[in-house]
Amino acid sequence: MFVNSYMLNFIQKEHILIPLDIFWETVQNKDRIDRLDGWLTFIGTDKPEDILWLIERYPKFEEIYREVFCFRYQMEELMHMYSEALSVLDANTVKYMVERQQEEIAQQKGKIAEQEGEIAQQKGEIAQQKNEIDKLKKERDQQNTEIARLKALLAAKE
Repeated sequence: MFVNSYMLNFIQKEHILIPLDIFWETVQNKDRIDRLDGWLTFIGTDKPEDILWLIERYPKFEEIYREVFCFRYQMEELMHMYSEALSVLDANTVKYMVERQQEEIAQQKGKIAEQEGEIAQQKGEIAQQKNEIDKLKKERDQQNTEIARLKALLAAKE
């Protein structure tokens, strides 16, 4: 079975996943079914003989089947319900995408702040190195001046 993060979250919330084909193999061998079996039968079958079998055991499902059957004649209402469900899904998808983008933006802002800190540190190091270079140039100039003075003294003694 393929398990993604959605499935893991779903399973961690103490939901039970029941494959309907396996359920049907076991329920067919039972003379007595409980309420959960009734709902699984309702969800898992569209065969008339199974529907009659379920209604005989749980008459309350007859009203639900009648409502579902009436939808066949009320296509406009069904499409409206479907349309509403899609708009809710669209809104949720948009909300999810916005949240995801906001998380990405926050992460990118964090990276940018970190990089700006590194840049500031490097600029400080560069300024320090420039100061060192300037200091060394001054020392060199002083040494060159001293060398020139000493050469002049040496030349004067000769």
